[in-house]
Amino acid sequence: MTRLWPEGEAIQVWGDAGSPEGFTWRGTPHKIEEVCNRWRVHTRWWEPGEVVYREYLKVATKSGYLCLIYRDLLSEAWFLSRLYD
Repeated sequence: MTRLWPEGEAIQVWGDAGSPEGFTWRGTPHKIEEVCNRWRVHTRWWEPGEVVYREYLKVATKSGYLCLIYRDLLSEAWFLSRLYD
């Protein structure tokens, strides 16, 4: 079952921001085995205070999950957006 969090679940990422090694979600660490895809989204730039500027990464973890995580490029915070199990 796929789980989706449109606003994202806060995660802590370790390693280089450009090439994260893993993340902790709800107290459980997940080591990243592979970055499958990455892309950037920059929308609502025309609306003051509404700008969305994110870098998304689809990652496979050693624990067997395929996850969609993103870094808010304005705040530098990381979030889990989707979990495929």
